[in-house]
Amino acid sequence: MASKDMRGGNYAAELQPKEIYKDRRRRLLERVGEGMVVMWGAGDDRGYGDVGTFRQSSSFFYLTGVELPNAVIVIRPGEGGDLLFLPPRNPNVERWTGPKWGPGEDTAAELGFDEVLSTQPSEIVLDARRRPVPGFEGRLHGWLSEPGAVLWTELPAVSSGAVLPPTHRFLSAMRDRVPTFSVRDIGEHMTALRSIKDSGEIDLMRKAIDISIEGQLRAARTIRPGIGEGVIDGAVYAAFREGGAEGLAFPSIVGSGYNATTLHYDQNVGTCDDGELVVVDIGARYGYYCGDLTRTYPANGRFTERQREIYDLVLEGHDRAAEATRPGVTVFDLRKIVYGVFEDSSVRDSNGDSLGQYFIHGLGHPLGLDAHDPGADETPLEPGMVITNEPGIYLPDEELGVRIENDFLITADGAENLSADLPMKTDEIERLMRGD
Repeated sequence: MASKDMRGGNYAAELQPKEIYKDRRRRLLERVGEGMVVMWGAGDDRGYGDVGTFRQSSSFFYLTGVELPNAVIVIRPGEGGDLLFLPPRNPNVERWTGPKWGPGEDTAAELGFDEVLSTQPSEIVLDARRRPVPGFEGRLHGWLSEPGAVLWTELPAVSSGAVLPPTHRFLSAMRDRVPTFSVRDIGEHMTALRSIKDSGEIDLMRKAIDISIEGQLRAARTIRPGIGEGVIDGAVYAAFREGGAEGLAFPSIVGSGYNATTLHYDQNVGTCDDGELVVVDIGARYGYYCGDLTRTYPANGRFTERQREIYDLVLEGHDRAAEATRPGVTVFDLRKIVYGVFEDSSVRDSNGDSLGQYFIHGLGHPLGLDAHDPGADETPLEPGMVITNEPGIYLPDEELGVRIENDFLITADGAENLSADLPMKTDEIERLMRGD
């Protein structure tokens, strides 16, 4: 049997056609209007005997579909300006970390670039003379020496006193040699492109969410008094891998009792006791795209009266926000709706106070290549965006926390709950846990 060609990295469960990534690079260049785009992929310095799993940076993957480490893309106006730079192949290291595509025409054809060049300088023999061939840095030096050169790249803000990231340090050193070029942050343009999912992205997200649903079903069937949170965590991960996911969108949260009141509890080392609620916040990653779903389960399969009234209130907030989700509104608008539901309810805390104060996080966030995709609470929603709807109430003094989360695709006239197949009402949760 022929062996599978693993030179592309092959971490993603599924990739889109290379023409899709090429079109994204073209649209990005059109958005910036002048200059060239340079983007660095994730690094990987593993050598002999090192163990680890590589994951490409999200924006680089969005533009390339390339999962190879230490790669750089340069997008320049004009014919032949769609370039990928890769490290030269190292057969000795590849014995440890796997075969990789390297610079060359075959790689360019396979990955959809005009050229794939080496990041490292080299030399060739031409007319019986050795002649230098510049690597990425040498070529970039030449381009930036041109009059009026403009370079667009990702430049995340760095707090005062913090160590500058590699991109900042590289460009600072380059400016010492070529002081006349301009650098501009491409973040706003990348956010605009990544916010609106194309049909292929939505298909991948549906798969990630469907697998996440299977993880929740596995969790519900595993939970019982005396079971460890880590056992539930393991059952979820097994369901993800069995469903074809490449892994987790984020570390799974399985919090029982008091742990359910800690928003990002991820130690998962406790034990589910009789009478407790268990918050399960999980997401599968498929084709680099994320699901993100939360359900809250009674450890013994039956909600108490108090647990039920808190759960039903959170569900009411979720449903009210879902009804209002449509183009033009913002996630912050939706949060205000949920807060009002909690504040106006007759359900109170142990001191008789209203419950809005126990809704201590935003209603949701954009979802895509990252569990928290780029985007702001105040940005009006548009068709093609995907957001989470995840209200919660957390009462530490009662050791009671409830969160419900679904993933919504914004449509032309409303929103589609992509995780609608996962039971959500209290009686449905109880039937699920009984195995009915």
